[in-house]
Amino acid sequence: MRKRRVLSCLLTLALVWGLFIPMPARAISLYVTAINDSIPPLSSDTMPFWSGGILYVPYTVFDANTNGVGVSLGLYASFNKDDRLAGSITLYSLRQRMVFDVENGTCQDETGAVSQVRSFLRGGKVYLPLGTVCSHFGLEYSYNQLPNITQGYLVRIKSADAVLDDGLFIERARDLINNRLREYTQSLSPAESTEPAVTPAPPVVTTPPPAPQLPEENGSDTPTYLAFRCKSGESLGELLNVLDSSRCYGVFFLPPQVLEEEGDLVRRALGSGHSVGIWADSKEGTLSQLAQGSWALEEAAHTRTTLAYVPGGQRGELEQAGWVCWRETLLQSPGSNVGATAFASSVINQLGKRNSTVYLTLEGDANTARVLSVLLRQLNSSHFSVSIPIETRL
Repeated sequence: MRKRRVLSCLLTLALVWGLFIPMPARAISLYVTAINDSIPPLSSDTMPFWSGGILYVPYTVFDANTNGVGVSLGLYASFNKDDRLAGSITLYSLRQRMVFDVENGTCQDETGAVSQVRSFLRGGKVYLPLGTVCSHFGLEYSYNQLPNITQGYLVRIKSADAVLDDGLFIERARDLINNRLREYTQSLSPAESTEPAVTPAPPVVTTPPPAPQLPEENGSDTPTYLAFRCKSGESLGELLNVLDSSRCYGVFFLPPQVLEEEGDLVRRALGSGHSVGIWADSKEGTLSQLAQGSWALEEAAHTRTTLAYVPGGQRGELEQAGWVCWRETLLQSPGSNVGATAFASSVINQLGKRNSTVYLTLEGDANTARVLSVLLRQLNSSHFSVSIPIETRL
């Protein structure tokens, strides 16, 4: 009888201690976002990330209508989906405004002043530099290691309405944070559940003032998007080096196996502002490959993508299912005996004079890495403007 009591106590302690066991981080950090004294559910679509020493968060956290908890920071957000201005995000209050042009990497404030401020499009959602936004609108933010959670951090955005300091907030929100992390982990590997479905409460909706109108822009260069088909990760690092030095951006289409094996390079590509899509190179089992690639990307970088490189005959069906399929203008693969200048001239000649957007695909191998810098220079001098890939325009 005594042994049973001891065993029962040990099991009880184990269950209680399980509430505070660190959640698995899969070799990268997990970020919990708090808005004043509330914590929205965790999602790969809203996970903050660092790039160039700057912390980025999805624009939706600043608006009570979209942040998942209905907490107002006094700001409203507007995502301009007009084809001419795709990728423009406006954050505004009654007196101030910030307009982020994702493609051009600029920000315009209420005075009309334009500055170079990077923003990112990941998984169909625009991410903004947290410090820049908070400084402009008079908000505060903090970044703290979460106790008992390996590689777990709390990113907290605060207005004057925040009640608790960070230390007390982390202590009182410990159970909620653990529950959010559990829900997130379960969402990565969904299992069958016998519990009844719960209908979520409707979000708090506030009525924003009208968003300021954006100025029109004109340009004579042909928008050009680059994609790289990488059968392996052997040349991925070298391609990234060339693009970074040239300050150009592209889409990397990777098969599921490469996404599984090259997690560090995948995270580097995303953190540098490039996009990552899934390459399903088989006419049979395309959906299976896309599902496997989605899982691998989620495991590697805690993010999702809707970008896909698929056989042409399957694009229509997959686009109806929500995938953004690459629409290729030209596919090129430089041979090992072709010089960089000759290859670049050949590409320019094949493109000719175009008024419509160009979608140029290159094989992601060592030969492409060898000629890429020359190709980028010649594209620019021939009025092909290599643009930041944005899913709404691909």
